[in-house]
Amino acid sequence: MSDFQVKGINHLGFVVKDLDATLKKWEPLFGVKAEIKENPDLQVRLGAINLGNIKFVFNESTQAGSRWEKYLEANGEGLEHVAFEIDDLEAACEKARGSGLELRFEQHKPMHGLLTNFVEGMDAVDVELMGPEK
Repeated sequence: MSDFQVKGINHLGFVVKDLDATLKKWEPLFGVKAEIKENPDLQVRLGAINLGNIKFVFNESTQAGSRWEKYLEANGEGLEHVAFEIDDLEAACEKARGSGLELRFEQHKPMHGLLTNFVEGMDAVDVELMGPEK
């Protein structure tokens, strides 16, 4: 099985009911301004802030039935995934499959200048793997 190296945590992904209300608390407390984007393909509106060396990404559903809405219904607001930046996405995905785990996307998705995929079936929190295009 191929090996890969974890370079660090790229971001922590939280699901929230109301992005604007969430940011009204976080921005003044930490003296930061969120970068807000919408991703129609993923049915999400997100706000990202950097604190220390970690990016916090708050995700709000923009479509009924989206994975964000399903997460809220099942779990309430909270930490939904940890995104690890790695050096070799293909090796990591091969290792996940070899361990009996499944990937969320058949084809990796571009996100934040990297390619990404999620490992399904992890306990406690979803794991996103992010690596450079080869």
